[in-house]
Amino acid sequence: MKELRLENKLKQTEVAKALGLSITGYCGYEYGNRDPQTAILIKLAQLYHVSTDYLLGVNEPAPDGVGKIILASKSPRRRELLNQMGIEEFKVTAPNVDETVEPSLSPAETVEQLSLRKAQAAVNRAGPNDLIIAADTVVALDGKILGKPRDEEDAFAMLSALSGREHHVYTGVTVLRGGEAVTQHEETAVAFRDLTPEEIRAYIATGEPMDKAGAYGIQGLGALLVSGIRGDYCNVVGLPVFRLGRMLAGLGVDLLGTNKEQAKS
Repeated sequence: MKELRLENKLKQTEVAKALGLSITGYCGYEYGNRDPQTAILIKLAQLYHVSTDYLLGVNEPAPDGVGKIILASKSPRRRELLNQMGIEEFKVTAPNVDETVEPSLSPAETVEQLSLRKAQAAVNRAGPNDLIIAADTVVALDGKILGKPRDEEDAFAMLSALSGREHHVYTGVTVLRGGEAVTQHEETAVAFRDLTPEEIRAYIATGEPMDKAGAYGIQGLGALLVSGIRGDYCNVVGLPVFRLGRMLAGLGVDLLGTNKEQAKS
């Protein structure tokens, strides 16, 4: 339990509060003084996004040839999309990486490089048979990357620039297992309707744009700004499900249970 808490960068007091326990009561579980009750196990599994079976065997090494899936991202949207793909049991980690890249790189090259960097940074927390999935998403207008807004005025400037125009969302995805890494990217075109200054201010007032690349979230109220898309909607949310499915199939992870050779085609 301590390993999972540290990987999720949580304090004992934070976990205790989430479980509805006193700090003394929680520490009794973490230090192995007593076994957690079923209700506590369920809450822990929900908190760490793992199964209760995984919690019960958290200190046991995986059998030879059997590895875990590790998502190198804390994004709740990416977790939801993995669940949508039928991947229900996976470990979440978010290693800190240097996100500085050469300014000459294109948006596609940028997200591929950063996703690979994130996957490689998660290797030291993975077993030899574990499969790591990492992703990085950017919004680009006229080839220029729009990051997360610094403040409300920056968000206003971004949304004003996107108003009535088409921009592109790029997500780089890396799947890494052992010494083998596969990195690809997906590109989706997104068109905004014409927005009035009042609409932009109202959207900013919701707080939704402030932690989003490009200052909007298509999975939330930002959908009200979008007049259409060309490409993978899931890519705009943060994880291109179709492309990731093909990449996993190429590594022998057959999510549909069909013939793996067919899945590679």
